[in-house]
Amino acid sequence: MARSTCPERNAPGTARLLALSLALAALAAFGQEVTWRKVDPANLVHMTLDQGTVVIELNPRFAPKTVARFKRLVEEDFYRGLSFYRVIDGFVAQGGDESDIEGPGPDAEPTLPAEFEREWDKELPWTRVEKQDMFRAETGFIDGFAAARERQRVWLTHCPGVIAMARGDEPDTGRTDFYIVIGQAPRYLDRNLTIFGRVIHGMEVVQRIHRGELRDNGIIASDLERTRILRMRFSEDLDAEDRRDYYVMETTGPEFRQYLQARRNRDDRFFHHRPPRVLDVCQVPIATRVEK
Repeated sequence: MARSTCPERNAPGTARLLALSLALAALAAFGQEVTWRKVDPANLVHMTLDQGTVVIELNPRFAPKTVARFKRLVEEDFYRGLSFYRVIDGFVAQGGDESDIEGPGPDAEPTLPAEFEREWDKELPWTRVEKQDMFRAETGFIDGFAAARERQRVWLTHCPGVIAMARGDEPDTGRTDFYIVIGQAPRYLDRNLTIFGRVIHGMEVVQRIHRGELRDNGIIASDLERTRILRMRFSEDLDAEDRRDYYVMETTGPEFRQYLQARRNRDDRFFHHRPPRVLDVCQVPIATRVEK
């Protein structure tokens, strides 16, 4: 970023299990089996914080240069011991070496080119959610990532859990600092920052990151009060007993389209005043399954 609902502490898996159960229940209502996509271990990063571990799926399809930089930094153990220094409740948690705040030092990484969007390709595995969105002409999903498109351009959207590269005022000024969206989707940031991944497991851990004060723009001055990044590692580099296979809900095919219909048409008895039959792309939980 330019300088500019926390789960119960005694139930760390509650939020993830609830999202998974809601997603599966919607499909079960139509008698549909869930189809899963196995996540490439080469694109899985395990970020260990004071509060637990967060699993991130990287997206080189949309941000190849940013993902390459992030992977190299993870391999070099760059983020070990750094912290989340700017955290605004309901907005973002920003972490790294604080170069976005203090300016780059003599050994700073070179700046990255902006990867805000890419050219539309009809071969992309696109499933439409809405034809007309409040922000853009069309929204949908590509490999589990919420996205939007207009004419011949397509980009990832700022839904909760996405991870993006922080930058200064100019587009090509990202280096190493990143942020995770922790609140209501700030879609006005779409096409203005480089989204390069999303949290697929451990969002309840992210929600425990210590917040800063709004009056201080979320900056946490005291190093002792910050949530620390203990380590980042790829799935492939974990000890054998710690490795898991991660699967996310497949976002193509008839099962997923049925799921979208269930989210759009809320016809169960609970609703006495029917919501409009529209669907926000950021209100579609994508379930994750973990296997030993």
